This record gives sequence, structure tokens and C-alpha cells, in this order.
Amino acid sequence: MPAYLFQDRADAANQLIAALPPDIDSTWLVLGLPRGGMPIAAAIARHFGATLDLLIVRKVGAPGNPELALAAVTGPGEDQMIINKTVQRLCNLSDADISRLAVRPVQEVEARRRMWVRSRNAPELRGRDVLIVDDGAATGTTLEAAVDAARHQGVQSIVVALPVALPGALDNLNAANVRIVCLQQAMDLASVGSTYRDFPQITDQQVSDLLSTYQPEKPYEKG
Repeated sequence: MPAYLFQDRADAANQLIAALPPDIDSTWLVLGLPRGGMPIAAAIARHFGATLDLLIVRKVGAPGNPELALAAVTGPGEDQMIINKTVQRLCNLSDADISRLAVRPVQEVEARRRMWVRSRNAPELRGRDVLIVDDGAATGTTLEAAVDAARHQGVQSIVVALPVALPGALDNLNAANVRIVCLQQAMDLASVGSTYRDFPQITDQQVSDLLSTYQPEKPYEKG
């Protein structure tokens, strides 16, 4: 078991809040990665009085090992897919093979966007400072896809915040000059869930409820 163990996502959120850079305030846009990252993102947004929204990213699991992230997608098209080249080589798969495996995850992204965002006006990302939040990273592929998606929409700056990551999972983000707040890199991380004492699955309804509860009434206005 990893040396660093969180009681639950609320505990992880409180510790992240204490570790975040001092320039983060109510003008930042907090983007959770559903489903697991949303409770942590919501707690952070509530603490700062910031706007909460989400970035929808789906993992493309490796054949025979769906928990291993082969790629991550944020929508249709090659420009919205991040491939984990190390896993690709291990699985001996071509880009075309991965595109075929990604068909269902892309459909899931679009379905979840319709379900969660249908009654909401998505916030404008261009020119914004954004905080991207997840509950942990084993490969970093999902976070890379989220960062790429945010940059594609013209954000001004990005901070990535998460409680725990496997060593090496954040290397590509470090190379991309993204500010990262990661409380612990666990050498023996078997899964993200193994670092939490209480790690329930987050439901679609919980994601919808969080978005509704923490959405501030006043829209952001660029100063």
C-alpha cells in the first residue's frame, strides 16, 4: 500500500487547497475531470468562490487490459486524441488500430456532453486562467488530453492539481511547462483508488448535481 493514503476525496481536496499557488482566486475557472475528479474540483471551486465546469475526457483502454490507458480522447478527430506511445509500443498497435478502439470512447464523450452540458452555457475558456483537477493519475494520458483540449480553446494559463500520481505519469506535462500541484508520487501505486481509504464510484447524477450546486450566479467578466 502506498505510504500516502487519503481518507476520501474531501480529504484530498482540503490538502490540495492548502498546496495551491497563491495566485489562484475567484477569477480562475476550475475544470474537473469527470467523474472522479469532480468532487475535488467542486470543493476547490467552492473554497475560492470560482466557477466550476468540466473537461470530458475518455480513456481508450489497451486490448485485454482496459484499465491501462492506451490513449485518451476529448472528442472526434485525430486532433482530439492523445496516444500513450509507450503503451502503444508495448501493445504493438498502429495509429489506425487505436482509432478503431477509440470509436466507442468518442461516442461516450459526446453522450456525456449532451447529458451533463445540455442545460448549461459552457463558460468561455479563451483568455482564462484554468485549474484542471483530477483525483489521481496512473499514466497521465487523460490529463495530457485535458491540457491539450484547454490550450486548443485558447486559455491563458493552466495549473494541474491532483492528489497522487505514479512516477513518470506527469513527465510530459512537466516538459510542456504546465504548472503542476501533485501532493504525492507513489512508488507502489497499484491504482488511484488504492491510495484512498474511501473511494466510491461517482455517478452521472452526482456530476450533474455538483455542476448545478457550485455554479456561481454571476458570469465571469474579463477585467
